[in-house]
Order: sequence, then C-alpha cells, then structure tokens
Amino acid sequence: MIRKYVWYVSFLIFSSTFFWCIGKTFAQDISLTATVDRNILTINDRLQLTLTIHGAQDISPPSFPSIEGFTLSFGPKITAQTRIINGNTAVSKGYTYALQPIAKGKFTIGPSTVEYKGKTYSSDPIKVEVVEASSSSASQPPELEKLIFVDLGTNKNDAYLYEQVVLSFKFYFQKGLPISDIDYAAPVTKNFMEEKLGDQRQYEEIRDGIVYNVLELRTALFPIVSGELIISPAKLKCNLIVQNRKGRRDTPSDGFFGDAFFDDFFGREQKRYPMERSTKSIALMVKPLPEQGKPKDFKGAVGAYNMEVSTKTQKVKIGDPITLSISVYGEGNIHTITEPLLALNNESDFKLYPAEASMQITNREDLIRGRKVFNKVIEPQKTELKCIPAIVFSFFDPTTGQYKTITKEPIPIVVEAGGQEVPIQLTLSNDKVVSVKQQAQILTEDILPIITSLSSLRNQGNRIYGNPFFIACLSLPAIAVIASFFVTKHKEKLQTDIGYARSRRAHTIAKKRLAIAQSALPQNESTEFYSSLSKVMADYLADKLNISASSVSGETVDTYLKKQGLSNDVAEEVSHCLTDFDHRRFSKDGGTKEEMDHSLKVVEQLIVKLERQL
Repeated sequence: MIRKYVWYVSFLIFSSTFFWCIGKTFAQDISLTATVDRNILTINDRLQLTLTIHGAQDISPPSFPSIEGFTLSFGPKITAQTRIINGNTAVSKGYTYALQPIAKGKFTIGPSTVEYKGKTYSSDPIKVEVVEASSSSASQPPELEKLIFVDLGTNKNDAYLYEQVVLSFKFYFQKGLPISDIDYAAPVTKNFMEEKLGDQRQYEEIRDGIVYNVLELRTALFPIVSGELIISPAKLKCNLIVQNRKGRRDTPSDGFFGDAFFDDFFGREQKRYPMERSTKSIALMVKPLPEQGKPKDFKGAVGAYNMEVSTKTQKVKIGDPITLSISVYGEGNIHTITEPLLALNNESDFKLYPAEASMQITNREDLIRGRKVFNKVIEPQKTELKCIPAIVFSFFDPTTGQYKTITKEPIPIVVEAGGQEVPIQLTLSNDKVVSVKQQAQILTEDILPIITSLSSLRNQGNRIYGNPFFIACLSLPAIAVIASFFVTKHKEKLQTDIGYARSRRAHTIAKKRLAIAQSALPQNESTEFYSSLSKVMADYLADKLNISASSVSGETVDTYLKKQGLSNDVAEEVSHCLTDFDHRRFSKDGGTKEEMDHSLKVVEQLIVKLERQL
C-alpha cells in the first residue's frame, strides 16, 4: 500500500513538472513582424507582404494593414514553422499576401495587429516606392545596391589606451539570394593589437521591412597609441546569381505561388553579377591614461580584473622554496598583464626567483576574457618571518575611468631553522699547514685484506657468461621484441592496406571454398559445382590482384596476370580454366563425375602455382 502511494505521488510530481516546462516554453510573449520582398518596385511588379507571428501558432490571423496604392491579388498563403535551437523551441506562423501596385509614388504599409491573451501586438509600418516601368527593364540588372551591402562599426567612438574595442563587419544580402565566391579583405588596423572574437555569426535582420541574411565577423582591438586612429575600409567581393525568366510570359500567379518551381521547370537563364562592396573608414579617438591617481606599481594593465593567490607550503625551513600561484583574471588584453608586486618589508627577508607565466583565453564570444598565472618561487631567509608579504596588483578600469588596486592579505607561514651546514674548505690556512709528504700509516694489521698476494688467486670454475645456454637465454628478450615488432607491423598493415590484407587471406579463403565445391561432387550437381569452382578462381584472383571479382573473366585475366610478371603458360592455363568453367556452367552437358573431380584437382594445383608466383 505504501509503495503504491509513493508511486502515485511520484507520478503527480513528474506530470506537474512536465506540464510546467511545456507551459513555460509556449507561454512566452509573442511578437508580430511585417516584411516585404522589396521596397522599390515598378508599376508592373508585384509586392509580397508577409505577416509573421513569432512565439505561437494557435492564434487568430493578424489584421490586414491599411495599404494605399495597392490592391490585394492573392492571399493569404499560410505557413507554420517549428525550430529547436540549443534546446529552445521556437514556433512561428506566417501569412503571405501578393499586392499589385495601381499608382506610382511613395506609400506606407500601415501596422498590422493581433490579440493574444488579452494583449495587443502590432508590427512596424513599411515604406515602399513604386516607379515607372522602363521599356528595357527586362535586360537591366536589378537594383543590386538594395540587395547587398556591407557595414563596419565599433562598439564605441572613443576609448582609452589599451582598452578593448569590438570591431564588427556585417555582410547583408536579401534572404533567398544565391551568393557565391565570397572574398573578404579585412580592414587595416595599424596601431592596434588584434584578437579574434568567436566564430562567424549568421542570423536574420529586418531593415526597412526586408529580411536580410547577415554574416558577421567580430574582432577585439586594443589601441597601443593615443590620438585619432583611422581604421581603413573593409572590402568584400562576391558573385550574385540572378535567375532570369526564359520564354515565358508573366502570369498573375508568378509573384505568389512559387516562381522558383515554375521557372526551374520551364527553364531559367542564370546571370552572374560580380559584386564589390566597401565600407566607410572609422575614426576612433584614443585617450591617454590619466596621470592623476596612477599607482606606483601600475604597469599598463587596462580592463576589469580580479586576483587569486595560493600556496601549498606554509611550514618550511630556512632556504626551502615556497611556490606562490598568483592568478590574474578578467576581461581585457591578457597579454599585457604583468607580474603582481610582492610588498616586501625588507629585501633580505626572502630570496626571490623570476616567475614563470602562463596565459589562457577563456572566452572569445562577446569580449576577450582570460587568465594569466604567475608561479613564483621564494625562499625565506629568517626564522623570525611569520607570513608571506601582501601581493598587490593595479590596473586601470576604463568603464569608471579610474585606477584600481587589488591587495591580497599576507599568508601565514612557519619558518624553522635548517640543519647545521659544514663549510667546505677549498684552501689551506697558513696556521694549519699540512705536509704534502705525510705518508699513510698502518694503524693495525687486522684491517688489512686477508689475501695479500695475487698469487693466491686462481680460477674458481667455468665463467657463466661463456655458457651457450646462458647466452641463448639472454637473447630471448631481444628475439621476442623483434618478433613482436614484425607481428605488430603485420597486423597494422592488415588493417590499413586493403590490397595486402586481401592477398594474404586469399589462399585461406580459397581452400574453404574448394571444400564447399567438393561437397557437390557426390550429388553430381555439375551446374552448382562449376559455379562454385568459377567463383573460387574469380574471388581468389580478385583478392590476389586487389581488383573486383566482376572484372575477372577468361578474356581479361590473362592481361592482369602478365602485368604481375606471371609466366605465360600459367596465365594461359588460368584463362582456359575460367573459360571452360563458364561454358560448363551454362551447358546442358556438364560432364561426368570423373571430369568434375579432374577439374577440382586442376584448380587446387593452379592455386598452388599462383601462390608461388604472385
């Protein structure tokens, strides 16, 4: 009973959580956008207007906007879309209308509205222009300036020296346009240090009612001189592929029911328009770092940073090393971070060694963020020392325009006296001159060796290292290593060289298949027997020559074998056998049992000959 109750409660909790997540996914606010396929068109063109509801699909259609200078030709064409991006579900529903202009001039498509859960949402108005149709408009290229353009900008117009500035290049092209052969020339950023920001971004953006695909490249710049710095224009080249209708008159449904389908069916003529776009240059005002309030230990770090300090050793003897790990992290130019200062009270308290630095960029998405770690070794020189001095790091924060200093408190340590050192005397003092002619004295006889004469030494037996068995045992490990090397090489070649693997296994596979063919002899099934023999020979030769079995026949095998240097008589014998087997397979008279047995022996002998020569 208790188990059943627990199961019931668990089911309720799971159901509530599941439906809460579903409700949270679909209960978000919606948005309504209005887009057109162009904002400049001729009196003979049609305008495609799309009203899209983002965030919901079970909703009534939006109101049709007020439009002057146009009549409704068709619509709405309804489309629904569901996308899952990084685990987030995005739904939308679109209503597309075809509008026919009835007059020239500049017009405004008014906002559309939709009501959802007691709230009213509206789209932005769109301005369009209708111009006179030219008699030669069919042969003229479209207004390419409206279809493709580029933009270069920074996230700020002025910055401090060494401050991080984000440079963004954006390539806009109208959604659905086929673009190829993109060639990007980056701007010249003299007097800047550069760091790439993330990968290329790709998204959609609505400008003047038109949906554009946007490719964005972002770079982090760090100015290294003050004054007005100029970033040169960025350039982009590409080819725009424009499809022109061929041999077909316009119909009222062209602009609405999928021009691409009908034009691809009836044929279209492609035209490539080489495009070249260039951005404007950018002037960035770089301010020098202020002198007021500059700390003495400041060494040029600009950004927003923090610091961590740690050590694994806090109890040492005099002269023992202590390794300090000093980590400075945050956003800014990580390369310019210098070693923090160890605030010593007395320089003789510690012996200091140069720090080893390592750097890591931890984030490149929006801004450059990273960490620089300094591993510094210090050696305490006095037992009176109770702590490692404070560590100080100063930087300039451009967001506040002020210098900031981070101070890490002293780290307690215990320093003990080291062992007594015995000095090494390299020279003789004047008062303790020792005669260099002083001879060694024998203190007593019992410390002399027992054997005092070489004549007492004699051969104690055969030397073991001269024994052949001993030499053979010593050779075994070397032989095993060499053997394992060749075995490993053989296995690797079997796995990587298909031709080698097929050739090595061909004989074993052929012997197994010959046994299968031999089993057909007692039943006197000539068709099955000769089919098996033909397959054995064809597969064996295909594996040996590393070719497909279908290419092995009596007419072609002679050429393959002679290329491998096989003797003419063996090559002709193989060709004859394959031709004979094919004849007997499809002949009504397959031969007697004795002939079948003779053919089997011939194949066995041929395979042996081939193994020797291939």
